Order: sequence, then structure tokens, then C-alpha cells
Amino acid sequence: MAASSGESWQVFINFRGEELRGNFISHLEGALTLAEIKYYIDTKEVPSEDLTVLFTRIEQSEIALCIFSSKYAESKWCLDELVKITEQVEKGKLRIIPVFFNVTPEEVKEQKGEFGLKLYGEGKRKRPNISAWENALDSVPSKIGLNLKNFRNEREFVDKIVDSVKRVLEVIPLNGISKDLSSVSDSNGNISSSHIEQPKALPLDYGMEQRLKQLEEKLDFDSLETQIVGIVGMPGIGKTALAEMHFKKWNNRFVFKKIIRVIREEINDESDWLKDTLLNGKELNHKAQNFKRKIFVVLDDVSHKNQVKFLLKNLEWIKKGSKIVITTRDKSTIAELVHDIYIVPGLNDKDALELFKHHAFNDQDSSKTGNLLKLCKKYVDYAGGNPGALKELGKELCGEDEAHWEARLATLPHCCNPKIQSELRISYDKLSEQQKDAFLDIACFFRSEEEDYVKCLLDPYGPDSSEVVRDLAEKLLICISAGRIEMHNLLCTFGQELGSSDENKSGKRMWNHEKIKNTLRSEQIILSQRIKKVRGIFLDTSKLEDGIPIDPDIFIERFNQQNLRYLKVYDSVCPKQCDVDCKVNLPDGLEFPFQEIRYLHWLKFPLDELPPDFNPENLIDLRLPYSKIKRVWEAVKETPWLKWVDLSYSNKLTDLSALSKAFHLRRLNLEGCTVLDKLPEEMKNMKSLVFLNLRGCTMLSSLPERLDLVSLKTLILSGCSKFINFELISENLEFLHLDGTAIQNLPWAIQNFQKLVLLNLKDCKMLKFLPECLDKLKALEELILSGCGKLTSFPDTKEKMENLQILLLDGTKIKELPNILLHSCNFKGQVVLHRSPGMNGLSMLRRLCLSRNEEICSLHSSISQLYHLNWIDLKYCKNLLSIPTLPPNLQCLDAHACNSLKEVASPLALLMPTQKIPCSFIFTNCEKLEQDAKKEIICYAHNKSRMISDALNRHNKVFLYHPESSSTVQIILIMFCFTL
Repeated sequence: MAASSGESWQVFINFRGEELRGNFISHLEGALTLAEIKYYIDTKEVPSEDLTVLFTRIEQSEIALCIFSSKYAESKWCLDELVKITEQVEKGKLRIIPVFFNVTPEEVKEQKGEFGLKLYGEGKRKRPNISAWENALDSVPSKIGLNLKNFRNEREFVDKIVDSVKRVLEVIPLNGISKDLSSVSDSNGNISSSHIEQPKALPLDYGMEQRLKQLEEKLDFDSLETQIVGIVGMPGIGKTALAEMHFKKWNNRFVFKKIIRVIREEINDESDWLKDTLLNGKELNHKAQNFKRKIFVVLDDVSHKNQVKFLLKNLEWIKKGSKIVITTRDKSTIAELVHDIYIVPGLNDKDALELFKHHAFNDQDSSKTGNLLKLCKKYVDYAGGNPGALKELGKELCGEDEAHWEARLATLPHCCNPKIQSELRISYDKLSEQQKDAFLDIACFFRSEEEDYVKCLLDPYGPDSSEVVRDLAEKLLICISAGRIEMHNLLCTFGQELGSSDENKSGKRMWNHEKIKNTLRSEQIILSQRIKKVRGIFLDTSKLEDGIPIDPDIFIERFNQQNLRYLKVYDSVCPKQCDVDCKVNLPDGLEFPFQEIRYLHWLKFPLDELPPDFNPENLIDLRLPYSKIKRVWEAVKETPWLKWVDLSYSNKLTDLSALSKAFHLRRLNLEGCTVLDKLPEEMKNMKSLVFLNLRGCTMLSSLPERLDLVSLKTLILSGCSKFINFELISENLEFLHLDGTAIQNLPWAIQNFQKLVLLNLKDCKMLKFLPECLDKLKALEELILSGCGKLTSFPDTKEKMENLQILLLDGTKIKELPNILLHSCNFKGQVVLHRSPGMNGLSMLRRLCLSRNEEICSLHSSISQLYHLNWIDLKYCKNLLSIPTLPPNLQCLDAHACNSLKEVASPLALLMPTQKIPCSFIFTNCEKLEQDAKKEIICYAHNKSRMISDALNRHNKVFLYHPESSSTVQIILIMFCFTL
């Protein structure tokens, strides 16, 4: 019997009839009928009626049941129905329940596998309306829906579908469908609370729904396997709130369900408290009723492995299908127990701002608060998305005036909110003494420093520092990002405040300039100042109004000699050269007998050398930039741990012999030491040296004879204007800067630099020749010869330099294009453009600069076969007469002011289909350019434009537009400029 036009339906079934009608769909119809659910299926229509009538039935329905099967995408009817369904969903007039029958959600969403083949055909054939179909399929949630593979049989699957439909019908309001109309059922068939019409979420719930969805991806409540998931995060991030939301949503599936709170307060030994809690005091045996049933348990705030040891030992007793969620601040406590971990992220800026305003303005309209709203954003930035901090800071500021907000903001980085401090203190108190010291050192001194560097400073003698850093990361007190140690603002403030107190066994960390200034004053010593146990001093002199004259005995009188490890005198406003002298003055010298000093950084150190009693036995990092030293210290001293030395711009330094025994040195920076004329012969023993910077050492003429630095990767001699003799042995050298030196040639031994990537010879005015062994540098990617005015030829190389990408020859007198570029182009009888770009033999050259060369007259025709070349600079090549056919991927040709240029080849450049390469060909001030050449340039521009246009048209035929996407199609431009 045909359906009438005025009827309404609870469920519209969208499916591939040929595949499912006679079996699965018939069972589903029976189950829906039995459940008294009014459904629509296409058999209810007269066969001759038009397809558009089905669209009306979709509009009359409350729920669309979309059953995706392997042959679904064959049917134009199914796909057109799906497009209509998604339109209704977007309008808020329909709910959709995806059902995956022998296909995966990924295959449907991404149109791949057999499902994708049915959509596109074996040859990905074009079908009408393909773009709309792809958009509709793409909107199907990949992790939400009912999947046959998660059920034991089709009967159970059908029952679950019917149950899901009933649950959705229960939450649809009487006055219509709610606005939230995304999929209603998760991978286990449960209806998400986000699909229930609810009042606006409280501000404390901002961001929680998204977190809850992410957590639910870790747990499958229909799985027959026991799953244990950890929720991990720093204090205040919302672990407990998230676990409680999750428990509230899913606990109705279990008979035994329990939240065990604040477990960290329990003892850490192997007591039976957890067993007693889970088993109600009974023994674990076959009579333990609670473990005979599936359980859902949340263990909140676990702080020690022993607190969950009972579970780890007795997992086999827990019934399959149970779910356990554990929240903790320390990943290591649950690493052996959990199957997966969810690290709770901070709130995004929008949610964080709303949450903060809710508490700061007592949930009142904050749009009229003027400058306070700008201050809000600064507080939110500081809190870093931590909900607990946003709440406490907001409550602290609530009701205060703008002046108070400004004043508090100034103290925020160094004065922790009491309640935030109390929460963070819980984590700190559980650390070992070594972990506490490392945490405080990082918070006060070494935040954002490189991981390896910090490990060396913390403990250079063994692997303990690596373990300590790893432990702090596991406890979420630090994080490692891009090789650097980072710390949340809240933790940094807490650490700085605690580190500067007297309660630390290892000593205070002094960073407050006022306190340091008062301590270093040379006035009469009062009893409370007599001896301080200090671990580190970081004095920012930019914050001092006047200089501080230091008595030579001040450090001995004020600080315990066995504690001081770190001393830094710096200027945060002017970290390099300034006209202002150092504000820490040593008019009568200095005594400094500190045995544990590891880090000494003193900008503009005012003495000729470090004090005679300075002991570098434990020194790791020495930095004295812009100092007045003439030598580091008087005699050669043992420096077994010294790894970093920076004496840059110490323009009185003449003697480096003090470092003769720095055998483990990694980096040495002597840039700008303008009177240093030689390096010690003992440098050959620095087998760990990786980086040597001698830039601007204008008196230096050579390196020590037969210098062998096996680990050296970077050598900088830029601007060493008297440097004439380059000799070095180093098999690992990667970057060599000889620009601005007086060298006349390179030694043949350079061929041994098999790892050399960059060779910079810019402005070597005396350079006349390059060795013919240059082609032995197989790793070379960049060769810079700019400004080598006496260089007239390129060596006649025999081998290919396949990795060379940048060749700069501007300002040289080379007369023809180096044959190094042409070796790779000799493919007899073959057209290069038909070969693979990655094929062996093709040059990788991308940039070629010949500008201001007054000798070169033409370019070799083989340049057209340099497939990867995309930039050629010919500016001011005054004698250049013609340009041959150019490579196909060229993006920029600059021939500005080539005064003699008359001809260009026809075609100007080889054309290849492309979608995204913009081109800029510049022929300005080419006064002798012939008319035929101009026509050829214009012709090439037209052909290139047409090709790009065709490529864009092909692209747009399959381009899918998503309104929420910020992506746009790039507009491709070609620009030709020349004087007519």
C-alpha cells in the first residue's frame, strides 16, 4: 500500500536494496514492527513514482537510519537520499544513525577499499553529482555509529539498532528536533548526552564535552575485553571532573560501579585497602561476588604504584568486559597497568576566557568592563588553559578594581595564588631530594633550555640527570618540546617562589635583583647576612638603576663555598654589545674559591682574567662575552667537564692557553676577538669539539698546523680578513664558512670533507682557483662564490655533484656556465622530461645566480634539462647576448639591466602541466631586446596561462567545498616585465 503524502514517520531507512532487502532488512523490519516503531521503507511506495517522493518521506521523518554496505555506493538512489538526509540534519530537522554492515567507518568516510571502488568504478569514472555525494559521505562520523563487527551475530546487531532508535525517540523534544543533530550513537550503540536537548552548559563545563568525546575513543563499552585507561594531567587540569562525567554517563551499564576518590591520601605500602574497598572486606576467591560481574571503577588521584598493585597482580580475576579508569598526576605509576592513556589538554583560548570571566565577574556580563577585558586575556594566557587556575585567579580578582588587577598581574610570574600553590605542593612533596633540586633549578634558571644541556648541568658525572629529567616529565612537572625543556607558567611561578626560600636543603636560588643587590653590597655585615646557603644567582643588571661596587671578599663572606653552582650576570634588555658598562664593578678584584661552580656567565666581566683561586674542576659552561679579559686564567688548569665556552667580543683576549686541557669541549665561540692572532696547538686534543666560531677574528692568519678535529661539524672563519692558509682535518665537517678571508685557493685535502653540506666562499677577493677535486664533495648542497672577483673559471670536474642545489656565482668573472651542471644532461637519444625527476643523474640544482658577471655571453642550451632549477638570477650581466630554452619548472628569471641581451630561444621555456607554480620573468631595462624575442616572451606567457587555467579547471571538477574550512584555492600568477 502506498504511503500518503500527509503521513509522518519515526524512522526512514536508507539502504542498498539489491544487497540487503531479502535478508538483513527483512529482520530489521520485523524488529521495528515488534517494537511499534513507525518506519518508512521504499517498498511502501508505488514503484512508478518518481524518486523525489522519497525526499518528501525524509522530510516527514524524525530519524534517518543509514545502512552502509559494500555495494551502497553503487546506487545513485542511496547516495541522493544521503545528500538529502545530510541537508535535513544541517537544518536541525533530522537525526541520523549510521549503521556499518560489513564495511568500516573509515572506508565510508574516506571512500576507500571496496566501498570506494563502487563509488568511483575501476577507473574512478566520473559520475554526476559526485562532489555532493563525497561531501555527504565525508560528513558521516568515523567513530560514531553501530558497527556489525562489534556484535556476535546479526540478531544482536538488529536488537541494538532498535534499542538505539528507541533511545533517540525518547530524547527528541515534543516541539521538534533539537539543534544538535550530529550522529546519535557511539561505536557501542549508546546515545550520546550531547544529543539531548539541554540548558546551556555551566561555565565550569566549558571544554569538557570535547574532552569527554576524546576519552570515549579510548574505551569500547561493547567490547568483551577488560580495559584499563589512565587519565593523566597536571594539577587543576580537570582529571577528576572528566572521570566523574564519564562515570555518570556510563555507569548504568554495570551492576557493580564505584568511584574511589583521593587515593593519594592512602598509604603507599602493600596494604589491603584497595582489595577491601573492591571486595567489601572479603577474600579474593571464587566466592568474591563483585568480581563475578563486570565492574566499572574509577580510581581517582593515584600517586604510587603500590596503590594499584592489587589490580596488577589480580587482573585475571576481573570479569572480561570490565572497565577501569585511573586518574593520576604521574604516568609512571600506572604505566604497567593501563592499556591506554589520555593526557588531558588545556582549554582553548575561547573556553578559557569564558571560564575565567565567569569567576572574575561573578557570572555577570563582562562586556562593559573596559580595560579589564584586555587584562583578562593576559591572565588567561598565564593560566595556560588550566581550569583550576582560571577558577582560582578569577575568584581572587572578583570585585577588585582595575588598579588591583594591574598590580597583581605584575606579581603573577613570581607570586603564586595560595590555593594553586597548595595543589602544586602536593606533587612537589612527593619528589625525591634530587628531583626537587632539578625541578627548582629548571623553574628558576633553565626553562626553555636544550634538554641535553640541562642534563649536563644537573649531573655531568653519570646517567642520574637523564633519569631525573625523565621522571619530572612523567610527573607532568616539565615537558620536552623540540628538544627543549619547557614548564607551565603555574609550575614555574611555584618553583621560583619555592626556590628562592630558605627551606631548600641545597640552598636558595636567587633571581630577584633587589635581594641580590642587598646581599652583595659591601656595607658592614649583619649577623643574618653572614653566610648564606645559595645554589644559584641570576642577576639581571638591566633592572639596576645604579652600579654595584663589589668588595673582593664579598662572595666568601656572604655565600657558603660548598653550595654555589650557578652564577649569571646578564642584561635582558641588551644581551649583546651596549654602550653601558657592566653595572657590577670589581674595583679591587675578586676572590672566588667555589668548588662546585658549574655555570659562570658574566656579561662584560671587568677583570683581565678570572681570579687565581677560581677552580674550574666542576665547570661545565663558561660564558664571558664582551669581557675585558686578556686570558681566561693564569695557568693551565684541569677542566674535565667543560663543554661550552663563549668569549665572544672579548676584544682584549690574546691568550687561549688556559683551555689547553679542555679535552671535552663541544662548543667554542670566539667571534669578534679582534686581537687574537693564534690558537693553542693543544686544540688538536679537543676531540669532542663540534662547533668553532672564529668570525671577525681579524688578526688570525691560520689554524694550528695539522689540526685534526674529528667531531667538528661547523667551522666559521667569516670576516677573518688576514686568514690566508686553510688546513684542517675533519671527516665530519658539514658547514664551512670562509667568506671574507684572504685565501687564494683551497687545498686538495678538502676532498676528504665527505659530509660537507655548505661551502661559503663569499667575498674571498683573493681567491683565483678552485681545486678540480671539488666534485668529490658528494654531500655538497650549497656552494657560495659571490663576490670572488678574481675567480675566472670553474674547475673541469669529471664527476657529478648530484646533491648540489644552490650555486651562487654573482660578482665573479667566470666566462661560461660550469660543466658541472651539464654532465647530468647527456642522455643520448632520450628526452629528459619523459624521465622521472628522481632518476639518478638529473641535477638537483634549484638556484643559480650569475648576476653582475660582465664576462658571460651565453648560457649552454643544456640548461633546459635542469628539471629542478626554479630560480635564475642574471641581473646586470652586461655582455649576455642570448638566453636558451629554459627549464620547465623555472619560477623566477631576473634578467634586469642585461643591456646587450637581444635574443631568447623559441620556445622560451619547456612547458609542463602544473597546478601551483607561479612564474616571474623580468626583462626590465633590456634595451636591445629584439621584437621577435618580445613576441616569444608574450607567447610563452599566454601558453603558460592557458595551461595553468586548464589545470585549475581539472582540479575544480573534484574540488570539495566545505563551508567551515579555511582552505582556499591558490590563484596562480605569471608576470613578465620588459621595456617596450
